[in-house]
Amino acid sequence: MAKLLEAEVIEKVIRKYLELKGCTMSPSKTRGQIGPDIVAKRNNYTWFIEVIGFQEAPPIRSREFYEAFFRVISRDRGKPNNDILVLGLSRRFKAGMKQRMNQYPVAWRKLGEAFPNLCIWYVDHENNKVEECPWSEPFD
Repeated sequence: MAKLLEAEVIEKVIRKYLELKGCTMSPSKTRGQIGPDIVAKRNNYTWFIEVIGFQEAPPIRSREFYEAFFRVISRDRGKPNNDILVLGLSRRFKAGMKQRMNQYPVAWRKLGEAFPNLCIWYVDHENNKVEECPWSEPFD
């Protein structure tokens, strides 16, 4: 199975979005480097961003989502007023997010309470747009 959308495409749009917000950013990682995909800073705020592409196969897509979720919450430094944890996804993920949230309603809510600074950013790579959503409200 192939990737329908590479993570690098999503990352590029996010980097441009953060640049327009006046953020400074870590350089792009090379294959095999560990750590967040993007660390961005502006004033007293730091964004820790994990980015994934969009796989053709739903089971692989799901696995990558949860792996990225665990990577991003591992970046938490206990500063929810200044650190923003971001899961950067293709906007195509949004269509299945309600089902994902409804599958684990109690856990999803508790995660939102435990990590009030956790966000999902849906990236429209065709129009270079980013939609920011809190974990607790990942869809319209």
